Amino acid sequence: REVVRRIVRAVDPDKIILFGSYAYGQPHRDSDLDILVIMPSDKPRWQRAIPVYEALRGLLLPKDLVVYTPEEVDEWADVPQAFVTTAVRKGRVLYEKN
Repeated sequence: REVVRRIVRAVDPDKIILFGSYAYGQPHRDSDLDILVIMPSDKPRWQRAIPVYEALRGLLLPKDLVVYTPEEVDEWADVPQAFVTTAVRKGRVLYEKN
C-alpha cells in the first residue's frame, strides 16, 4: 500500500499493476516486486521510471519497475506473448484512476 501511495503521489498514473511471482502467487525468498506503471509520458521509457524510483527511495524492498504509456500498452495488445500484454492480462491491478 505504501508503494502504491508513493507512486500515485509522484506521477499520478492511470494504472499500477503487480506482476511476476508476487502477483501469480509463487514468490520465493529472492523475489522482488515487479510493478508495471501505466501513465501518459513523452519521455523515453528508460527516463519514465526515474521519478517512480525516487518516490520509492528508502523502502527497503527489492523492486523492478517498468513504465509504459497507454498507447504502448494498446500497441502490444495483439501480441499475446509480449511482456506488457502478459503483465496486463495476468497481473494484479493495485491502482486504477477513476
